[in-house]
Amino acid sequence: MRIKSVVTIGGSDSCGGAGIQQDLKVFSQFGVHGASVLTAVTAQNTLGVQDILILPEGIIEEQIDSIFNDLKPIAVKTGMLPTREIIKLVCDKILEYGVEKLVVDPVMTSTSGNKLMDENAINSLHNLISISTLCTPNIREAEVLSGMEIKKLEDMESAARKIGNCVVKGGHLNLTDVLHYNGNIYRFKSSEDWRGEFHGTGCAFASAITACLANEHKIFDSVRIAKDFIDSSISRNIAIGKGLRIIDTSKIKLGRSYREEERAAIVEDVETAILKFIDNENSHLLLPQVGTNIAMALRNAKKIDDVAGISGRLVRDKNRVVAVGTIEFGGSSHIGRVVLTAMRFDPEKRAAMNIRFSDEILNACRELRLKISNFNREEEPKDTKTMEWGISHAIKKAGSVPDIIYDEGGVGKEAMVRIIANNAVDVVNLAIMISNLLN
Repeated sequence: MRIKSVVTIGGSDSCGGAGIQQDLKVFSQFGVHGASVLTAVTAQNTLGVQDILILPEGIIEEQIDSIFNDLKPIAVKTGMLPTREIIKLVCDKILEYGVEKLVVDPVMTSTSGNKLMDENAINSLHNLISISTLCTPNIREAEVLSGMEIKKLEDMESAARKIGNCVVKGGHLNLTDVLHYNGNIYRFKSSEDWRGEFHGTGCAFASAITACLANEHKIFDSVRIAKDFIDSSISRNIAIGKGLRIIDTSKIKLGRSYREEERAAIVEDVETAILKFIDNENSHLLLPQVGTNIAMALRNAKKIDDVAGISGRLVRDKNRVVAVGTIEFGGSSHIGRVVLTAMRFDPEKRAAMNIRFSDEILNACRELRLKISNFNREEEPKDTKTMEWGISHAIKKAGSVPDIIYDEGGVGKEAMVRIIANNAVDVVNLAIMISNLLN
């Protein structure tokens, strides 16, 4: 079987979050073979760009010739082209080899603000854009290319018409991307209000479009698929260093929106956690009379319907644990409120479960050196909801979200211990460690 090949021409990112490293990861996700032409080597991490070495034009040209004389790429994506001489070289080579599908990501600065292109290279960049299939500038790049200030959505559309066939990315303005193609304007709105900067979004977006074009998708569909892919990747953003978080382009199931992808992943995590808890021979020792629930929330969850839990409970049948109900979003009001309250203090604490209260269980938690806090139902103010108040009170008392929050019950209320962690599997791992210390 012959796989389609595509090429990325750009700079290397030593921390792997952007540049050709990110491009190649995205190409792989879309089922195309990625080749690369290095234009520059950067000393770069999540905090910024420390140094740049621009490669000689000769070796850049040799890389391009080597690839095109053998692989016959279907499409090309360009990224960091730091000088007008390099841009002219790439432009000439694109024409020489008759490249029909070219996506230009006009990289001028890094996400951290470091300059990656000479100011006198802009005119040459216009020449490259004029022969491209699509250009993918962000707001600042679109201002430079169009010569106009962009403050609102209508400005993005005007700038796009001036630039030519392009997608003006509005992540820094209104979370709407504007596609201008063959005189028509299309808008692509993100379904989630992503806040903050993420390393690698621009590279991944342009690479996803390039791969889609190579796979014979139309322009509109390529942008739509790439938009969903980036939203999914941002929803999985990860911290690899001390600075900007990077997007995670791995394990994205194409064809799903980012919310569908995330919901499916969370249900899978909760199911894995439940099965692991049931399989542990000592888990029955943790079940309270009211039963146990395990829940995990979407990122940026705001309501109970954003939290997946068991519609019934985990209950005890002699010395084994039995699951009653199914995993549903909104399935657990009680543990769902625990999770939502914890997330107000630490957005990464997205999972929780309840287990029975006993001095033996608390001693096991102390033996494991877990962070513990508590609340007293008798101190609850009037006209408040117990879970929201109790969990908030315990977190404030601890100074941060603890691993364990317990209360000793009240009139008609069973004493309870709650385990809180980043995900459902982590919660169950703590529960199993506790159960294995019980007599």
